[in-house]
Order: sequence, then structure tokens, then C-alpha cells
Amino acid sequence: MEPRKHKKSNSPADALLRFSLLLGFISLFVWLDMTEQFSLYINPRFITLVQYSYWLLLPLLVVQFFDLLLPDDRIRPSGCSRYIPFCIILTLAVCLPDNTLNASLVSSKGLNQQKAVLNTASPKTEMPRPLKQELQQAELIRVTDRNYTEVMSEINEFPQDYTGKQVTLTGFVFRSPGLAENQLSLVRYVIVCCVADALPYGVMCETDDAKQYPDGTWLTGKGTLEMSHYKGQTTPVLKLTSIQVIKEPEKPYVFPYDD
Repeated sequence: MEPRKHKKSNSPADALLRFSLLLGFISLFVWLDMTEQFSLYINPRFITLVQYSYWLLLPLLVVQFFDLLLPDDRIRPSGCSRYIPFCIILTLAVCLPDNTLNASLVSSKGLNQQKAVLNTASPKTEMPRPLKQELQQAELIRVTDRNYTEVMSEINEFPQDYTGKQVTLTGFVFRSPGLAENQLSLVRYVIVCCVADALPYGVMCETDDAKQYPDGTWLTGKGTLEMSHYKGQTTPVLKLTSIQVIKEPEKPYVFPYDD
């Protein structure tokens, strides 16, 4: 019996399409990397892995390039239809605008539904409080991108420990159903892994001119933390004493475990 000879099973059109798709995905990844947009889709701690991935695609691109230089002259049926999903994904990635998550999606995801953000990747039943002592001693609690999840968890879970404290934070305006005319929430999206698990998280605020700030407006606010009532429950509220309208930050999301 003669040994089986290796034959190309794909047409030149398949090789061209594979080459084009690989080049397209590599170009997309490089562009997102150079423009620092990966953080709009994934936690920054995973960016290095994505960078490795498009370097690993380069050898495949070279292989397809040589397939184009050394075509198989035999007429073979094309299997281009199998690449339709990849074509659709690449087309959508290129054509759709790079919009960030906004206030219109907060209701569907649920504001502060999962209060213990730090426990999303922890098997412990008791929520860790790494900033408890520092925050209780501080005259002014500054909520930053780096400490956002810890501070918001403290304020929402243990508001009695911080009543009367001055707090300053940045977020976009969102109004939950049932808020009074002088109330709004300042919200940020917290992302543990990628945009798919984004969780809107924030604190209710009160100010006399709340109506002049539409949903989605980015504000930096400073005020005093007090206790109020919302839907029959006692909840922390930030009585704002100063408000500054700002542009949407270049990095609008916050990431726990981002060391």
C-alpha cells in the first residue's frame, strides 16, 4: 500500500481569507494596545496576556503568507463559509463605536446589588476591611480609582462608622426610581475581569440643584456623609456641599485587585 500523501485541503481563497483575518485581528489588537483602549474591555492585569496573544498569531500569519506564495493549482471547493463568524466579529469590532458603559445600563445591571465587591473572588464569608482604621482616622475621605471598591464597600456596608465624615468622589449621575428631586447617585462601573461582569456601584447624594445635572453627567462632589431613608430602608447619603462638572475620564472604569 502506498503511503498517504499530504494534500492541501483548502483552496487559495481559503488561504487568502485566513491571511486577511489574521492580519485584521493582529492590527486590531495592536491598535487597541497603542491607543491604550484595552482597559475599556478588560481588567488591566490581563492586558499582558492579550499582548502575548497577538504575538502568538504572527507565526500563523507567516504560514498563511507562504500558502499564498505557493498556491495549490488544483481546483478545490472553497470552505470560506466556515470563517463567516470571524468576519462578523472583526467587522463589528472595526465598525461599531467605542462607547463606554453609561447611565442607561445601570437599571438593568442593578445599582449596588452586590455590595461586597471585594468578595467576588474570595471564598471568605466575612468581608475584609483593609482600610477601616485609615478611613476612620481620616478627616477627609478621598475616593480614588485605586481605593474605590474598598471605600464604597465601607460606606455602604458600615455607614454608621463614617457618619459626619467629609467625603470627596467622582462619578456619573444616575437616578434610581423613587429618588426625590434633590437626590441623585454618583456611580462608577467596577470591573473584575471584563466589561461583561461590570457592576454599577456608587452612593446616593443630596443637593438642592440636583435637577440641573442630567443622567450620565460626570461630577466631582464633596460633602458630609449622613443617614437617610430610601424605599423604607436606612441608607447612607452624601450631603453635597460642592460640585464640579467634569469630562468623562479617559479611564472611566475602576478595577479591584489592580495592583
